[in-house]
Parts: sequence; C-alpha cells; structure tokens
Amino acid sequence: MNERLKQLRTVLGLSQEAFGETVGVTKAAISRIESGINSLSDRMILSIVTQHNVNERWLRTGEGDMFIELSKDEQICYRAKRILLNAA
Repeated sequence: MNERLKQLRTVLGLSQEAFGETVGVTKAAISRIESGINSLSDRMILSIVTQHNVNERWLRTGEGDMFIELSKDEQICYRAKRILLNAA
C-alpha cells in the first residue's frame, strides 16, 4: 500500500504535508507510510477514500481503478467540496 499511497499523492499533485493535512496526519506520518516504516490504519484508509474519491480496493490491493467513477452531479459536488475545504 505504501507505493500506492505515494502514487496517489503524486497523481493528486500534493506534497506529503498537503496530503497529510487532507487526512489529518503530519508530513512525517505520510513519509513513514510511503517508506514502509508504518502501515496505513483502517481509519486513514477511510479518510483517504472519503477525501479523495479513491477506490478502496485499489488502495488495499492494487486491483481496479484508482478513483471511483462519479456521475456529473457527483463530480460537481466533489469539486465544490474540495474548493470550500481549501478556502477554509
């Protein structure tokens, strides 16, 4: 999972610090997970899936698509939520 976390963060264009902020952990925590020192907790997986529309199966196993396909309305809501969270 550590390699997939790094891949996801890179695709999202986020630094370790910025990604950590989105899921409620520090840059150091993300670094330790990406380097394989620590593993992702179920709570963190849930945060990543929820905050970034990530396919949980992909994150856990590498199977399937990285992101969950959203309808047009869901995409609009997701983007609006991201904008509002970044503005706060």
